[in-house]
This record gives sequence, C-alpha cells and structure tokens, in this order.
Amino acid sequence: MGPNDVELVRVFTRRPKSSIADVTFEASGEIEIVLEAECGSTLLGLGGKYQAEIIVRDITANNNIPFKAAGPTKGSFMDANWPQEDQKFQYHVEPAALKGRAGHLCQVYAYLLVGLRNFDADFETSDLFLIEP
Repeated sequence: MGPNDVELVRVFTRRPKSSIADVTFEASGEIEIVLEAECGSTLLGLGGKYQAEIIVRDITANNNIPFKAAGPTKGSFMDANWPQEDQKFQYHVEPAALKGRAGHLCQVYAYLLVGLRNFDADFETSDLFLIEP
C-alpha cells in the first residue's frame, strides 16, 4: 500500500473476547465483528475524513441483522479513533438479534469512505457464517 492509499484489509466474525475468526455461532449466542483497515502515512498525516460502516446480512431470511458499533466509526485520520496506520473497528451482535435465525447463512458487507465528497471508497465481505440449528 502506498503512502496516499487507504484500504480495508478484511472483515471477519468471531466469538466475543476471542482473538481468532469463527464461522459458526449459536442462535442463543453473540457475534463480534472486526473490520481491519490501513491508511498510508501521508494520508494519515493529512488528517482526512473517514467513515467505516458494515451491514450484517441474513442471506437465508433476506434481511439485515441489527448490531451495535463498539465505538466511533467515523472521524479524521490521526484522531483518537484512528491514531496510527492500522486500525480495527469492532461491532457486536447481541443474542436477541439472532433469535429465530437458527440454520441461517449470513455474511458481513463492509465499506470505507474517505473524503468529504467524491469519496475514495473500498469494500470487503466476510466469509459466510452459519447460525447453528
């Protein structure tokens, strides 16, 4: 990656408080989603605006799963939320959001917008994951 570039590295699911990715979750459990991004040194130093967002999609039910961001997902590079070249954003899916989704196949879609208009954009998708029957 060049000094003027920014990109999403990956988005993945895991069990809360785990450090490794996982693709199967209990319908009575929780899911943590991690979005990893990188910003080049020049772009970081200029303090440009960014916004990171996700959509958690239940492919089986053809609808979205609600979630909560674990912290701010927009601001300016070099602020407290993106202070260095690599950054992780975390999101949380609570048990209530998984109720009735046993046996459903799901996926996370993520995007990153940089700038004020005429955005530089990047997109990533997670591996498919299953809410266990």
